[in-house]
Amino acid sequence: MLHVAARLAAPFAILAGLTAPAAAWEIAPHRAIYELDMASARMGSQVSDVGGQMLFLWEDSCDGWTVEQRYRTSYLFAEGGEVDQRMTYATWESKDGRDFNFTVRNATGGMTDEEIRGVAVIGADGAGRVDFRMPEDHAENLPAGTLFPTAHTLRLLQEAEAGGRFFVAYMFAGTEIDGLSEISAVIGEQQPAQDDAENALLARPFWPVQLAFFSLSEGNSEPEYEMSVTLYDNGVIDSMLINYGDFTVRARLAELEALDRPDCR
Repeated sequence: MLHVAARLAAPFAILAGLTAPAAAWEIAPHRAIYELDMASARMGSQVSDVGGQMLFLWEDSCDGWTVEQRYRTSYLFAEGGEVDQRMTYATWESKDGRDFNFTVRNATGGMTDEEIRGVAVIGADGAGRVDFRMPEDHAENLPAGTLFPTAHTLRLLQEAEAGGRFFVAYMFAGTEIDGLSEISAVIGEQQPAQDDAENALLARPFWPVQLAFFSLSEGNSEPEYEMSVTLYDNGVIDSMLINYGDFTVRARLAELEALDRPDCR
């Protein structure tokens, strides 16, 4: 079975940020709905069409950030047949980037076929540990320099704001059992805010960013997948292309609304 939904979650997981000290930008909690479809397919691809929708909900919980993503995706195969996949991905990450809780549920054809739960921590030396609770109890070490999703986005935005062009880091998202990836980012030139933006959340400067995801468990020199996004300085994205090699999935923003911040006094 294709685990494309889990791989869709990993790219979106990095696009939630932390409040940054002395930054010119401020992260915006928001709710977004993206329409998913097939952008292109190579000759011989086993997947002939993709369609679906993703809900992205990101909220400020005072001491941390909560992110929820829900996917509804259908895959048509070149040799016939169709698979309907549902995925829910929910996380909480402390604002210091040290603590991370995650839950993933995958269902195919209405039947749950995978559930992953766990907690992870980063120590003072930058190394970490993840304790999985489901599908079975086991622990793994995380190498020094590992970032959780919100911390990764903070660093990415800091690099972009400082004029950086390249950023490479380990990230653990919890979307799969072997969820540790190395992400290589190429950051384009900052683009000015568009005066005619229909939504105030999109009336912000942005960067085109190219990301390549490498699986450390498989040790491949080629990325598992690559993606290109339009990343605004408030953490919002309005377009994404995810290239899996033999086919490419497009995510287009359909709805976007700002969420209120809580009273954390």
